Amino acid sequence: MSVYTPVSDAALAAFLADYDLGRPLRLTGISAGVENSNFFLDTEKGSAVLTIFERLPTHEIPYFLDLTEWLGRADIPCPRPISARDGRTLKTLCGKPAAIVQRLPGHSIEGRSPTPEEITLLGRLLARMHRAGRDFPIHRPNPAGPRWWQHTAQRLRGHLCPDDAALIQDELRQQGRSSCQHLPRGVIHADLFPDNVLLSAGRITGVIDFYYAGDDLWLYDLAIVANAWCSLPDGHLDHTLSQALWQAYIGERPLVAGEDRCWSPLLRAAALRFWLLRLDAQHFPRAGDLTQCKDPEEYRRILMARREGC
Repeated sequence: MSVYTPVSDAALAAFLADYDLGRPLRLTGISAGVENSNFFLDTEKGSAVLTIFERLPTHEIPYFLDLTEWLGRADIPCPRPISARDGRTLKTLCGKPAAIVQRLPGHSIEGRSPTPEEITLLGRLLARMHRAGRDFPIHRPNPAGPRWWQHTAQRLRGHLCPDDAALIQDELRQQGRSSCQHLPRGVIHADLFPDNVLLSAGRITGVIDFYYAGDDLWLYDLAIVANAWCSLPDGHLDHTLSQALWQAYIGERPLVAGEDRCWSPLLRAAALRFWLLRLDAQHFPRAGDLTQCKDPEEYRRILMARREGC
């Protein structure tokens, strides 16, 4: 993610003294994303990822570390946390909560379109991940659900042009009439964009960045993936890719009655969520060394296309 908290050599050495990772060799900031400070960490005993949590309350962070440990045991390729000598996976660095997790092999496809074969792999993996998380014993409501949409829309109201403000309010009204909340739910990733999936040699080797995860509709998670992976530059869905995703997913987790009828409103809900998220980051930026802000207009186009049924 973006780097908001720089780490000195002395602070890193003191932090690593609690681990059996050997002497630090290199710490490299990762510029992608917007939430935490992430670094590639190279030590005498190998490579890992160091995360400094910038906004999550300390008491909420064990959920994510426990979740990735749980999913890893179910053969979902996610970065499992690395424990310090005292057995703890959450420590403190530069006065903030921090953790070290596995660095997984592979590379994201960010910057190019996926192939149908890659989309098929992703659909199958997402369904497997939903099934694997079904019995996860800790529950956390989706922090970016409808209540967050309403709050963020109100916070942005004075910063938007009238057309955008009206569009958001209309979509919020439409979403308020949704009758989809009875559908199957459980743990969702909620941010499975191309930069959060690693591939190598024709297989998915990593699913990373679970820090938006929580309990919500599984089909909503699939809608997030469809918008993120299958959208054309004008916002419309690439139907070859979206159908490959859909068929791969339902091949692993068959839908229950009524789920298919909620596909369109959930695509719209997913588009609204990320448009609001990017608008919020644009209008209320945080300072950092390697920060980036993704284009809100991309998700406005996607929302408009989904409202047109495309």
